[in-house]
Formats: sequence, structure tokens, C-alpha cells
Amino acid sequence: MTGEINKSMPLQLPKFLNIPAKLYPMILKLNLFRYFLIEGGRGSAKSQSAARLILFIGDKNKVRVVCGREIQASIEESVYALFVDLIQEYGLNYDVGKKVIRHRVTGTTIRFRGFRERGSVNIKGIEGVDILFIDESQALTKQTLKILIPTIRKNKAKIFFVMNRHIEEDPAFDQFHNRDDCLHIHIDYFENQHCTDALKREAAECKKKNIDDYNHIWLGVALKNAKNSAFYNIDSIVDYDLPERQEPIEGFHYSLGTDLAKRVTHTAIDIICIELKILVYHERLATRSELSWNHIREKVLALGKKYNNAIVVPDSTGVGDPITEDLQRMGASIFIEQTDKKENPKEIAGFKFSSMSKENLIEKLRISIELQCFRIPDIESLKKSLKRYLKVVHPGGRVKYCMPSEKDEFGNPLFTEDEVLSLALALWGSRTMIYDPAYKPKSAETETDRFWKSVKRQILTKESQDNSLQLDDSGDIINLSDGIEIKEELL
Repeated sequence: MTGEINKSMPLQLPKFLNIPAKLYPMILKLNLFRYFLIEGGRGSAKSQSAARLILFIGDKNKVRVVCGREIQASIEESVYALFVDLIQEYGLNYDVGKKVIRHRVTGTTIRFRGFRERGSVNIKGIEGVDILFIDESQALTKQTLKILIPTIRKNKAKIFFVMNRHIEEDPAFDQFHNRDDCLHIHIDYFENQHCTDALKREAAECKKKNIDDYNHIWLGVALKNAKNSAFYNIDSIVDYDLPERQEPIEGFHYSLGTDLAKRVTHTAIDIICIELKILVYHERLATRSELSWNHIREKVLALGKKYNNAIVVPDSTGVGDPITEDLQRMGASIFIEQTDKKENPKEIAGFKFSSMSKENLIEKLRISIELQCFRIPDIESLKKSLKRYLKVVHPGGRVKYCMPSEKDEFGNPLFTEDEVLSLALALWGSRTMIYDPAYKPKSAETETDRFWKSVKRQILTKESQDNSLQLDDSGDIINLSDGIEIKEELL
């Protein structure tokens, strides 16, 4: 939620709170929100402004403040230096210790810490805080947020997220930017009257050299993908006019890929029409603990038969081997691959996963996306899975394709690759026909059709950000935490 500044209203603030005007609502609307999401590019004074407000509050009231981040190996990695510099520059009444900053009169304490230690989320000492300030909050994981946020129990506690968004799927941004109890402000360096000429010149140089870097670093525009993403330009293969499922067409050929569930993962099924080069069916079934193998077998068999006796490419590794054999006996058209051994060639049913075969499988999907060889409907879970998927290059050059390795408090993976692998298996079953122009149908679209499709896509994908703000004249008291008040005359 955002507000608007009424520029005709005079606003008197102490010199210490001389922050960018766009960030005034952090001060004037402190009563109205629990969460404050301040995001934008470099040079916009996001962290500086939040630190000034916190120090000002701590000078007038006794509050407990924790400044945290996802991982903090040492206090030098925190905003400790920022707080110390402000205290020294303005001669504030704080004692600066090696780990704790304490106000000499009010007793306010400011501590600095990382939330994740040795792979686990540590929330010790956070329960009773009045203010939680999270710098670089684009690095927060879903697991950390899930544990951290319910720990802040005071009714009037305030939580500040400060970030330069990394990718579109940043968990903190996703979770809070549209909440009614969150003040969301996007600010750029040119909206900061204190931005130095040196920084402005750096921004101009960056803009000349690489507009994408400029948009991300200086304007805070989220990257479409992480730096080590396996796939790029996922949106280029999304056709927003395609239905999520289409019935089979007589005479057309189909390829069905399925990644069978393991202990905590799901079974996913994808079907591609080879002639039309479109995904016509996508389904993510329940986990292995919730479905019997017989149910999965029957589902795959029925779908294969329905879609013109589609080529079926199951994951036949481990538990998938007997399932593949059963499907063969039941009459499914199982994908058969012949080994390239000159002596004693062997036929392999389904797809056997190894480090090399998985790399080949994903590379085929990468190329098909890069060349836009096929299209998919606007399926949110599938798009997110593709955008999260990583290419990790180990020392020595070994490549591993995988999902991020984050886990929940029970040790289960937060992200699974079943949707990515089932789509890749469906493409694998098309062999090279997915690349073959002979299979590409002629477009019946007119220029008018393409124009309106483009308009529709822009409307669906555009993120609406109302960055205008308004001073609050609803009251003359800013309440911070239980029993604490900041009166207007203190400003």
C-alpha cells in the first residue's frame, strides 16, 4: 500500500531526519503500518533513511532493535558501520560497543545478527523486539520468513525490509508488497536530493555501457532470472491465449513426459503436440505418500491412449523401472532408446537418469526455449519452476542442473524439479521433430490479432507500482510499540 505526498503542505523535520521526500511516509505513517518495504536502486538512501528513523526513535523512547540479514559471518557485513557513522557525525547520545549500540538515557539497544547459522534459521533473542530492520532483504529465503515473521509478537512492532530486488520471485517482495498492512515505496537515486554528483556520473556511465545493468543496479528493476539460471526468457515461450489443456486432434502426434514421484516430490505429467509445437496438457499430481503407484500407472496409460497413443517418456530410473515395465505390458507406447554401443547394443525403455543423461535432457530443453521451438500456456507454477531452475558449475567445470537447495524446518526441499523434468521428458520424446520446420503450422494470425495479443500480454505481465505518497494528517501522535508514543512536537 502506498500514499501520496501533498507537496503544498509544509513539513518541518529535524536536520537529522532530512531524508528524501518520497520516504517521508515512513515517519508520518508509522502508526498505520506494521511492515515497511523500501526498495529501489543504488544511491536512493534506503538504508540511510531507515537507520536515521530508528536512531531518532531510540533517542526518544526505550526500544529493542535488531538489524538482521539472511547470513552475517561478521558484524562488518551488517549495517553496524552505517549506524556508527551517523552517531559520530551528529554526536548522538549513544554508546557504541563492539556488538551492541546502547542509548545512554533511554536504554535503547541495537543489535546486529544473521538469521541463518550453519544452515538453520536461528531466531533466538528476536521475540521481544520493537523494531526489526532487515537490510539486503532480497536475500531472505521463504524458509527464513516463514519462521521469522511469526516470532515478532508485539502488536505494534515495526518490521523494515530494505532491498534492491534481485529477481522477480524474491520471497520478501512477493509476500509483502501488496499487503494492506505494508507501506511499499520504490525510490530511485534521482529522487534522492542527497545523491552525490559522483554517484550520478556512475549511473550515467552504467546506462551508456549496459542498459540492463543500469535498470537493475540503479533503478531497482528485478532481473527476469538469477545469474546462474538454467533457462532465460521463459516469458518468450508463453502464449497467454493458449488454454491450459487442449483435446487431442485426430492425426496429430503427441509426446507425454512424466517425472514419477519420489518420497516428498510430486508426479508431474506434460503432453506436447509435435505438429503444433505447443504444450497441450500439464498436471502436477499429489506426492507419492498420497497416491498409489497403481493410480499413477492408470493415469499415464489413460492419457497416453487418449492423446492418439502418444509416445510416453517416463523416468525409468530406480522406482520408475517397474512402473515403465508395467506400462509397456499394459499397452502404452513407451519411448525406446538404443544405446550407441557398437557391440551388443541395448534397448532402454523410458529415460534413465545419470549425470550425463540429465545434462543432455536439460540442454535440449534450454535450446528449445532459447529458439522458441514450442509454446506453453500461462501456467504460473510451471513458469516459476523454470525460472528457479539453476545451472551450477563446480570447480573443474562439472555442470549440475538443479533447483535451489533450500529446505523447510523438517528438512524437506522447498523447491522440487518435477515440473521441469516432466516438460523436458515430453520434449525428449519428440526427438528432433520439435526443431523441424516441416512440423511448424502456418500462422493464421493477422497483424490485428498480433497487436491485441501484445496488448493483452503487457496488461497481464505489467506490475503496477503506484509510487506516489501522501502525508498523514489523521492524527498528531505516532505510536511505536506497546505503551510507547512519539508525539508530533518531537519532530
